[in-house]
Amino acid sequence: MFFEGIVCPMITPLNEDYSLDIISTQNLIQHIISGGVGGIFILGTTGEASSLSFRMKKELIQVCSEVLKQTNCQLLVGVGDTSLQQSQELARVARLNGADAVVANPPYYFDLDEKDVLNYFITLADTVSLPLFLYNYPKSTHFNITIETIRQLASHPNIIGIKDSSANLEYIEKVATVCRETGFNFLIGPEELLIESLKMGVHGGVNGGSNLFPNLFTELFLAAINKEDKKAKSLNAIVNKLSAEVYAKEGGANSYLKGLKAAASSLGLCKNILLPPLSAANNAVISDIENSIQVLKTQLKSI
Repeated sequence: MFFEGIVCPMITPLNEDYSLDIISTQNLIQHIISGGVGGIFILGTTGEASSLSFRMKKELIQVCSEVLKQTNCQLLVGVGDTSLQQSQELARVARLNGADAVVANPPYYFDLDEKDVLNYFITLADTVSLPLFLYNYPKSTHFNITIETIRQLASHPNIIGIKDSSANLEYIEKVATVCRETGFNFLIGPEELLIESLKMGVHGGVNGGSNLFPNLFTELFLAAINKEDKKAKSLNAIVNKLSAEVYAKEGGANSYLKGLKAAASSLGLCKNILLPPLSAANNAVISDIENSIQVLKTQLKSI
């Protein structure tokens, strides 16, 4: 298994009582795959996985797998947790429901050294039956998976790649070198760095904006790898506007998630509800976000 192109880190549509909005989830999946993405990644940061109960995680896996089994789009399931046993059990649920791979970050409560992280991932990979992606997101786990650890884990037969959300180009370049040498699959999160990262050898993006405009990201990927520089530049300008005028609009630690869900709501993809401890975007910026989304839709049609 090897992923190239765009994987969508799907938001989790919610009802007012914080239950899973099943209808919106089904419709959102159809919207995402209509844009030609190669995979959907659920239960990641963008999906508010750390705030979901285990029961809701299982329900989301079941709903998504039921829709995706009728398509060629692959399903990646985030199983990262502070508990190894919880991760193993969620991976089992993912396998039973036909998922294609699992994704796990290092446990994020205790301070860990390199040996701890290495042993954790080896144990997890030895005990789950689906291919495993490492997930590096130091902003939330407070641990950067080291280059040497990645090199060692790349030799494990059940660890197939890494998804990096560090937004550190120097780190990305070093990981890309390891991936070229080992055949490891390399995907990145920050969409603003997609073009630059592809030039370094990254294989694709796990980009939150593909919830909103999946075709924007699939077209950007194709333009970049086909060296259609003019088109890539125009599409990337829209990506950067999305970041500046939607994700960064409110400001603060969780502005990205707040802006993304507000934008998704303005497109009729879900309700503007986030799970505690997060809250929806401030009303003062929602209208600005809605206006920006309409402008970006118009610009995208003209390219």
